[in-house]
Amino acid sequence: MTGTRSLVWLSGLVAAALVLLALSPLPPSARLEAATSGLVTPVAAALRAAVRPVTDVLLHAGQLHEIAAENAELRRQLERDEADLAALREQGVASAQASALSSAAGRDLGQFVTASVLARDPAPGRDLLLINRGLQEGLRVGQPVLGAGATLVGVVAQTDDHRSRIRLLTDRDSAIAVLVQGSRTPASLVGTGTSLRLDLVPHGAPIAGGDVVLSSALGGLLPPGLLAGKVTRVASAPQDLLETIEVEPLSDFARLEQVLVLIDFRPGATLSAGGGAR
Repeated sequence: MTGTRSLVWLSGLVAAALVLLALSPLPPSARLEAATSGLVTPVAAALRAAVRPVTDVLLHAGQLHEIAAENAELRRQLERDEADLAALREQGVASAQASALSSAAGRDLGQFVTASVLARDPAPGRDLLLINRGLQEGLRVGQPVLGAGATLVGVVAQTDDHRSRIRLLTDRDSAIAVLVQGSRTPASLVGTGTSLRLDLVPHGAPIAGGDVVLSSALGGLLPPGLLAGKVTRVASAPQDLLETIEVEPLSDFARLEQVLVLIDFRPGATLSAGGGAR
């Protein structure tokens, strides 16, 4: 409907122009032309304004397509840059954590390598980590694994060329020989799947909340003196033969991202001849 009206107006304007052209030799034509011009000019301006958006779209359609393509490419480049920045930030965090582990370990613990945690076993009661170091980097089954503050978090349970599984102390199959630092009471630190407890502690042993638990050299399976936990609760009934003792890990096992493996320790090497590996 709008197009039909515009066509009618345009036809009228053409007809008026032809009439003015035919009358131009006559004396009154100047006044008639001026009057008609005053009438036609606003109409022509309105028509130009009405068709200008369509004209602009037609003239600039190619440019708009190019601009849209450039914007899409810029968005893709921005996403790539953000991904690269995130990766660099993660590398920086991993490097800082590894450096902190190395500094905490110092020279007293011997030779070690740092490793990144790749995955965690989701099975209930299982606390196993997959790390990115293996046989080619010097890892062997039984070697101690440390977390923040050079605290013991587990041992190497399985290895291949460039990957290893770590059994955390809280795993339900974990049990290591320990000493309670203050009283020198020997015990077994076992995992429950979610927490730690001391087993084989006689009733009445001088152990209290806050006591530090250290790894023991008993059996030659771990180096002595590694920080393993802190006693949080001691509870038993008078008729019990053994104490019930809860222990808190000294590292947040749920947030381990970088760990340190003592690769120059050989489990069982300190046993007497014929008693173990050398």
